[in-house]
Amino acid sequence: MVIEDCANISFQTQAKFQELREAYPGPKLLIVSNTAGTGSDPAFAQAELLERNTGIRVLHHNTKKPGCRSEVFEYFRNIPEAGVTSPSQIAIVGDRLFTDVMMANLMGAHGFWVKDGTIGPHSFFARAEHRLAAFLLRKGYAAPDPRSSFE
Repeated sequence: MVIEDCANISFQTQAKFQELREAYPGPKLLIVSNTAGTGSDPAFAQAELLERNTGIRVLHHNTKKPGCRSEVFEYFRNIPEAGVTSPSQIAIVGDRLFTDVMMANLMGAHGFWVKDGTIGPHSFFARAEHRLAAFLLRKGYAAPDPRSSFE
């Protein structure tokens, strides 16, 4: 989701967030944004708006993805109801290879790249990610099994 959309979330997106909240109740979901919840978000106003409109906690973190991986793991490890004792029990879902999926790989979590259905590869980096992914898949590369330096 693009941060400008956090004030006007579509009905379909709200319905999807509701499904996620039902499947993963309580603190088992977390939004990690490179805008909302960071130093770029004075007084965490965007984080609060995003939480209010999705019903999902937004991580307040000092370092942008993929550098906030320890903060993501600590969030889940410090909440007993989440039941997380290892990063390999965490799934990171995102639309960027060099932030979301890289963070998952670096922390030893499962990474899922949402290639289609997002805003699209408008930026130079997003286009480069799509081209790189296609190239690597053609060459037979596959995602690694989750391994953690936290264990």
